Amino acid sequence: MKLKAENKRKILEEFDYAARTMREVQTLDEKLFYFSSTFGALSRVFNSDFDSQLVFMHLVLANAHATILGRVQAMRAGDSTIVLKEDFFEKLTNTVDDLINRIRDGQDVYDVLEKIAVLTYVTTGNGYYLLRKGTIPTIS
Repeated sequence: MKLKAENKRKILEEFDYAARTMREVQTLDEKLFYFSSTFGALSRVFNSDFDSQLVFMHLVLANAHATILGRVQAMRAGDSTIVLKEDFFEKLTNTVDDLINRIRDGQDVYDVLEKIAVLTYVTTGNGYYLLRKGTIPTIS
């Protein structure tokens, strides 16, 4: 990614705050709320420093948020078919940490975004089925 130093700093600060706060808060709603600040921060950077990798990252993070939120809402409505494992949000938070490290070090983020996509996918019907079947390995 080619970013102005100031915008890189803003992204890193926002992602760091999101990850730290996701660890501190207790409810799923709060965790998702702070996770949403990741793609929100990217949106603000687009206005002054457009980068196609940021767009890709934004789409993965925004889709992850929407899909996971849908699962949480389904669980609240009584759908117990797909249950998020206790460490799900810890794993999601760890991916934000991974993004922080990669962005800070100027490294590629694609494999981290893949991990987020797979974490998200296991909250869907087919993804959960494949996880339980063993087709999708346990996500670390």
